[in-house]
Amino acid sequence: MRLSYALIRATALLFTSTLILSGCAAVLDRPVDVQAPSDQQLLDWGQHRDRVESLNDWQFEGRAAIRSGISGGSVRVDWTQVGDVTALRLNGPFDSGTLALTGTVSHMLITDGRGNSRMSETPIELLEEQTGWRVPLDRLPRWVRGLPSGNLAQLPPGGFRLDAQGRLVYLQEQEWQIEYDRYQSVSGYALPHFIELENPDIRIRMIVDRWKLKADARD
Repeated sequence: MRLSYALIRATALLFTSTLILSGCAAVLDRPVDVQAPSDQQLLDWGQHRDRVESLNDWQFEGRAAIRSGISGGSVRVDWTQVGDVTALRLNGPFDSGTLALTGTVSHMLITDGRGNSRMSETPIELLEEQTGWRVPLDRLPRWVRGLPSGNLAQLPPGGFRLDAQGRLVYLQEQEWQIEYDRYQSVSGYALPHFIELENPDIRIRMIVDRWKLKADARD
C-alpha cells in the first residue's frame, strides 16, 4: 500500500478531553489473576488473534489521557495504519497545539501545528522531546488492537489474562502493563474500546471512539 493512502486518511479532530482522567477508574490497580487459561480460551485466543492480525489497514479516532511525572494532559488521537506505515495526528497541550507523525518507527516525519517538520530515525525520542512523554510507538500498533508484541506462550505465569471469549484483558510485556476494558464489534472483528498502558514512568489511558476498517480486510 502506498504511503499516500495513509497521508490522505489521516485527519485532525481537535479538542481537549478530560473524560479519561476524571471518569475512568484506575484499571491497573486491580490484582492480576494468575490462573492459567483453559484450553478453550487458548483456542479462542488463537482464532481471535489470527483474525485481528489480518487487519493490516485500519484507523481509529479516540482520546487519551497521559501522565508522566508532573507532566500530563489530554489529547485527541487520529491514528491510521497502512501496513508498517503510521499516520498519527495528536491534538493536545503542546506549544503548537498539534503534532502529525507520518512514516515507520525507524523513519518518521514529525510536523507541528506551525508547519515545522523534522525527519527522524528515532521518532520515539523526538516525540518525547516535543511532548515530554515517551510513548511506545513501536509496539502500539499491536497493543491498540489487543495483540501482544510477541508470543503469549513466552510470557511468564501471570503475564497475561484472557476473558471468556479468549481476548486479552491483561498483558505484561517487559516494563509495560496493559489492560483492556470492553471490546467492541467492528465489521465482525472484536477490537478494544478502553486501553490502559502503564510503566514506572508513564500512564496512558485511551478510549477508542470509532474504529474504521478497510472494506477489503480479510475474513
